[in-house]
Amino acid sequence: MSGNTIPVKVKAEDGDKLVVETRDGGEQTYCLNPRRTMYLHARQLQTSSEANLLRFDGDCLGLTPESPLFVRGIATLEDRSIAVIGDPDNAACTLAIGFHALDDGIWLKHKELAQMLGKAPHYTHASVGLARHSGGIDDDWLVECQVPPATLRAMAKAVSCGAMPAMRVGLALRGIYSSGARASQSVKTDWYLRPNRRDNSVDAPEIAHGDITLLSFEEALAHSSPEAIPQLYAFDDAIPAPMAA
Repeated sequence: MSGNTIPVKVKAEDGDKLVVETRDGGEQTYCLNPRRTMYLHARQLQTSSEANLLRFDGDCLGLTPESPLFVRGIATLEDRSIAVIGDPDNAACTLAIGFHALDDGIWLKHKELAQMLGKAPHYTHASVGLARHSGGIDDDWLVECQVPPATLRAMAKAVSCGAMPAMRVGLALRGIYSSGARASQSVKTDWYLRPNRRDNSVDAPEIAHGDITLLSFEEALAHSSPEAIPQLYAFDDAIPAPMAA
């Protein structure tokens, strides 16, 4: 649990820019950067029946996974670290990662509900957040990913037989910041979550939501037969398109 209970002093917030007062009385500017992709290397993958810790909302229209099947592991950021603005002591480069899917029946309802609301159905969703704990227990950085049911089944099968020990994940997130001016994809800079919008506290920071842009199993292909590994998926906002690895 963070020892910083003093709200972050937000001096200005205009569009994609957030200016806060630093601990030494100076100013620091953070910018939303929707064009930048977060890449992670996921490893130590295993199947699980544990419930998700981050709840999906917003783009997922309130639907939660009903299948008891999950794939979980540890993910390492390719580019620097992630922290909460105003709480640099809790920066991390390793996060717990989990994959789930709506079962086929719920998936159909998901698509129908999106169409009723005039929205394009999203086939993937990702959330990145920080779960705070008390009693001296370390806080947990979490990535939760929703994928199509067929994709999850293929992943779980490969993980269960030991054919897929690692993978690469790409996320396009909204509500996540970089320090300073907007950074291009090639710039290696840290990621930041905004303090809670209600009171600017760091104890319950905002969660970043977005979409999965890449699931790459090339690392697994180097150690297993191609037949045992799921296809490499590149996702857009409409239909997941399998690509040759």
